[in-house]
Amino acid sequence: MASGLLTLAGVNLLSGFTHVAIPVSLLSVFTSVIGGVPGVTLLLFLQLIWQ
Repeated sequence: MASGLLTLAGVNLLSGFTHVAIPVSLLSVFTSVIGGVPGVTLLLFLQLIWQ
């Protein structure tokens, strides 16, 4: 649980360098809490597909 939230926060904190960010919403927080690091990876992959 905490690892997913930390990963989500890390991705958003590093967005200034990587230009990759995940908008913080109820869905993204829920996915990161339930899925952990693979959940955040899934969010990044889905964002890559739909952009």
